[in-house]
Amino acid sequence: MLSALRNLLDNWLVRAFFALLIAVFVFWGISSAVTNIGSGNAVATVGGVQIDPNVVQSAYQQQLNRFAQRSGGKQPDAKTRRLIAQAALGQAIDREAMALEVKRLGVVAPPAALRKQIFAMSVFQGTNGQFDRARFNQVLQDNNLSPNLFMADLATSLRAAQVVQAVTLGAAAPAPLVRQVFDYIGQERVAAYVQLPFAAATPPPPPPAAVLRRYWRNHPRRFSTPALRRVQVVILSPELLASHVAVSQQEIAAAYARDKVRFTVPASRTVEIITASDPKAAASLLGKWKGGAGWNAMKQAASGAGATAVTFKDAEADQFPSGRLAKAVFAASPGAVSGPVQGALGTYLFKVTAVKGGVQPLSKVADQIRQQIALRRAQRRVDAAVTKVQDALAAATPLDKLPGSLGLAAVEGELDAQGMTAKGKPAPIPGPPALRQAIVKAAFATPPGTAPRLITAPGGSYYALSVVKEIPPALKPYHEVASAVLADWTGAQVAREEEVQAAKILAAVKTGKSIDQAAGAEGLTATVSQPMTRAKPAPGIPPKLMPILFTMKPGHATMVQTQEGFVVAVLKSVADPKPGTDPALQAKIGAALRTAMQTDTLQSFATALRSRYHVTVNPKILSQISS
Repeated sequence: MLSALRNLLDNWLVRAFFALLIAVFVFWGISSAVTNIGSGNAVATVGGVQIDPNVVQSAYQQQLNRFAQRSGGKQPDAKTRRLIAQAALGQAIDREAMALEVKRLGVVAPPAALRKQIFAMSVFQGTNGQFDRARFNQVLQDNNLSPNLFMADLATSLRAAQVVQAVTLGAAAPAPLVRQVFDYIGQERVAAYVQLPFAAATPPPPPPAAVLRRYWRNHPRRFSTPALRRVQVVILSPELLASHVAVSQQEIAAAYARDKVRFTVPASRTVEIITASDPKAAASLLGKWKGGAGWNAMKQAASGAGATAVTFKDAEADQFPSGRLAKAVFAASPGAVSGPVQGALGTYLFKVTAVKGGVQPLSKVADQIRQQIALRRAQRRVDAAVTKVQDALAAATPLDKLPGSLGLAAVEGELDAQGMTAKGKPAPIPGPPALRQAIVKAAFATPPGTAPRLITAPGGSYYALSVVKEIPPALKPYHEVASAVLADWTGAQVAREEEVQAAKILAAVKTGKSIDQAAGAEGLTATVSQPMTRAKPAPGIPPKLMPILFTMKPGHATMVQTQEGFVVAVLKSVADPKPGTDPALQAKIGAALRTAMQTDTLQSFATALRSRYHVTVNPKILSQISS
């Protein structure tokens, strides 16, 4: 519910502005934002205003909670934690920069506007759809907010919205550009094509054994063992150690009670949505839907009326295309058809089919809490052992002689560059996939005989590796691969014959014959495709052929090979869309281009704010937050 309170404005531009500034902060990195290292206990300063680390810590923790919820309790690695901390700091910097800009411009939020905004918020409305003061007070109390603090947040948002709207007001997509993109997306092409699938070809009879043996010798890469390396590896991983860490039920219950907010699932909805550009069509569809039509029937009806029908699964408020639609969705009763709601893309009709959100019970998150506690303890054990392992390696201690008390996992064996053994099974390297991949890559990048050293790995892990020996590829005995040799030889002969036949058809077309005549001469039939656009391929056209067809001129022919066979195609016609044939698509293109131009404008504004208010960051404190 707190997230609903903070979704105060029916304006995507404010959300886009702050998201943009956060992205700028993260991708520029800290160094570009630092002009002088911050002093004191502030994690950053914006125009001389200090940002309290507790503010950033709180936002950082919320993002960690969301990460854990979306990854099944998995904790982010150190690099991801740093990015999350930078994003949290970026949010705080954005708020301060905007507040200073609002103050400089003298922007105000009139009490009447505040009152109107509060009265319009569904979270404060009673059963009659009107503002309910008792509910208002209760909601604020449930979220530990005072009326004054909430009003201040709301006023801040309204003032920011005015600035953002003023900055982006003049950003619009020129009509010629909209038309050009519309022509590009909506252009229709028709092709005639002939398919020569390998599966339909008649395979040749098996050749003499001498031919197959010669094929086996001439293609050693296909019938040889892969290059292998025998390696010794020791791994120091919190994920491996965590399975041996004991965590009591009392500790789990205490962690749950202390951090219950971490286990609050963000409010989300699964919604079936129909968007219609024509109000009359929307009214007709609404009546049909409320009359009991199912979703499949409504999708067909929407298509026939020139509307679109989509399903949003487990979508949060900021994932909907319109803030007004999001408010209506989160205020609607599950199972009821609702609408109409007007938005930039047209008229929305919707039905909420699933509701999620709220505090998860301890029974559901107990394993997640146990894993988190165990991982934290295991990480401390790993950190304590790192120096000891490094000292032992510096003293030239062999990997198989390292002390067993350090919590190391050891493994020795042969593997190829894909991490497989000589028998084609995954090498038994313990640990998560990212750690395994790092070890396999290092195994083939480390020269044999190189002294092992401790290497940092994903997930707070470490490993040391020694390449014992290289095992070059070796041709497998013929009797072991005889069936594979025959299958490979047969496939090669079929592909060669199909290529020759496809080339004959292509040559015939290029010398003036129609594709029907050229295909008929080879006992094949040409197929004329349905009209296709860049966004809507025609059934039967291979994906590899599609982009080629949109570079060709009518009458020109081409040939492509796919995994299934060869295809010869001739482009028959090109038709540009006529103005007014698809107003819904043209409106969507205009809205998308307008959004892109507004985003570019906001990016320039974001850059100007950072320059104007001289952002400084204390990297030491930021590092403490992410650690």
